[in-house]
Amino acid sequence: MALPLLLVLLQAAHPTTPPPPAQTPVGSVAAWTLHFSGDIRWQQITPAGALLVSSDGALAGVDVERGLITWQKPELGGLPVDSVRMVEGSLLMEAAKPGLSLIFDPVTGTVLFDSRRLSLTRVVTRRVLPQTGTLIVHGQRASGPPVVALYDLATGNQRWVTESLFQQTEPKRGGLGGLMQGLVRMASGATTLEVLQAGPEVIVVNTLMGLRALDAKTGAVRWSATLPTARAGNPAKHVRLFPSVDKPDRIYVGFDDRLMAYRLADGQALWAKPAIIEGWVHDIVQHPGGIIILPESPPPNEATGNVRIVNGVVQTGLNIARYEDGTTIAAKPLRMRGTVRQAIITGGSAVLAVDAESRTFVNVLDIATATVRLRNDVKIKGQLAYAELTPAGLLYVSRSDQATNGEVNVIDLTSGEAKYKDAIEGTKSAALLHAIDGRTLYLFASKDHRLYAVDRQDGTYRALGGEIKLQGNEDPTALEVRPGGLVLISSQNLVIVGRDGQIKQQVYNPAPQLPGLLRALYRINSVRAGLYGAAASAYGDAFAQASRNATDTTAKRITGQLAAAYSQGGAQLTGYSSQAASLASKRFKASLATPSSVFVLTKSPDGNGNVLLQIDKDSAQPRSRVDLGKQREPVYAVDDISGMLFLQTTAGTLAGYRL
Repeated sequence: MALPLLLVLLQAAHPTTPPPPAQTPVGSVAAWTLHFSGDIRWQQITPAGALLVSSDGALAGVDVERGLITWQKPELGGLPVDSVRMVEGSLLMEAAKPGLSLIFDPVTGTVLFDSRRLSLTRVVTRRVLPQTGTLIVHGQRASGPPVVALYDLATGNQRWVTESLFQQTEPKRGGLGGLMQGLVRMASGATTLEVLQAGPEVIVVNTLMGLRALDAKTGAVRWSATLPTARAGNPAKHVRLFPSVDKPDRIYVGFDDRLMAYRLADGQALWAKPAIIEGWVHDIVQHPGGIIILPESPPPNEATGNVRIVNGVVQTGLNIARYEDGTTIAAKPLRMRGTVRQAIITGGSAVLAVDAESRTFVNVLDIATATVRLRNDVKIKGQLAYAELTPAGLLYVSRSDQATNGEVNVIDLTSGEAKYKDAIEGTKSAALLHAIDGRTLYLFASKDHRLYAVDRQDGTYRALGGEIKLQGNEDPTALEVRPGGLVLISSQNLVIVGRDGQIKQQVYNPAPQLPGLLRALYRINSVRAGLYGAAASAYGDAFAQASRNATDTTAKRITGQLAAAYSQGGAQLTGYSSQAASLASKRFKASLATPSSVFVLTKSPDGNGNVLLQIDKDSAQPRSRVDLGKQREPVYAVDDISGMLFLQTTAGTLAGYRL
């Protein structure tokens, strides 16, 4: 599994960890041992750094540095591992079972939300808003209107609860109009809220009933606005809230085929009329030259305006709005084949990736003139993963999908023709890996198991060395640039290759017989992603929105600010309890450097049991080794940020090992 773009950006903004001096592998010496009431079922590290341990008797939190049980919740004892999950974009965790949903701080154990207190039968929306230090929850009850409540992230105290968000603000109608009002109200209560944190004092939410700004402390409605839809009185079917990257006085609201700017102070529209595209507003990209409004194909029976359908796909139209008044640069929307998934910024242009008929097409948008540089869209294989404009043309890398292989090629911007007649390709079952080192884009193609180097200036490429085959019938899942060359990594293989393509070292450790044992290692990336998502959300919704594209210059700038704030400026994740904020900030700073080792689970030398190895990426030698015992399915968890392994040694005993 590849790390999210945010993780890649942040690690690129921070220097690589230098390799440690050679050392003898550490043996199986536990740093601490804990005993629990009841048999241990599972354990998992959280983004905040606390370890959750589930036993028959309780769900417990562990301070991994000190080896102490900090809290226990008997009512959550015996829960399956899939019943406890991260709350997206936060440090919090949610535990659910029939009739109960708890959202809690994993470091302190403080329960912020308990569904029983509001008699909720279904939680529809949960969103953490670190800038206001709050958690907003929206849910339904067995009877009565749906409710929205706001909780303090640090203490768990309920700040306010309201039913007013789903009350009709316009006059009540009779007959069919009244029936439609009732249906809209019912649908609104069951639909996930669109929520935007707009600084420390205001929360903006949208329901099918309208757009409203709420006071973060009291829940009072500061202002409300009716979206100017194509047919007055009809609620928008598709709404998205977007923060402003460089203009803190406003937000942008996409609704159906329209985009409008609203002033945060009073909710007044800043433009005389909304900017209009063809299709639904999928996303926006805020560039100094204007707001690129990316369309998506609505369902054919819900499309509005001049509807064009080709091979079952609703055709769309893109445009660019001016910040000052919302007028569009192009007199008419630029016709697109379908949903514009991405607009990757490269200077004054944007590389567009359009999804149509399960195929991907690309073109280059000139932002100043709102025109495309290629006369016809170019169809590529796979899904666009990376793109940049070079003197040779549009250099792109795509990732494989179920239908086609990923590929690398350069498109001539004059003719629209591909530069390589035989593109470098991956396979449907294995990713086409790439890494950048100065002027060179390195690639590993799983189709022929070879390493390639592409010159990013002139677009030429060459194969490096011969075929590189991994043992155990594996394909590499990661390619990294290291001080001594390149490293190819899979779950059981590590290959160090020189920049000339010659293999320096190759190690292979046979996989355990049960593939489920690798689950704890697969979770490492998701924990890192969760921590980075929480940091981005704490930094602000504008950062989270701008950091989606790896080659976006705006994203790189804001990413650099975020990395510097935490690694040099002493910033902390705000809004949470002091314990959670301190621990998570320390972990975030430590996580910025690309890990210099990889964990491998393999069989014991005698074939009876399993061993966890920490392999150095620069020497391919084990740094540490921990024997997981003779159990057929050991219960363990790994945290690569703190460098620890957690292992169940007996039915109710857990040991922590420093790696």
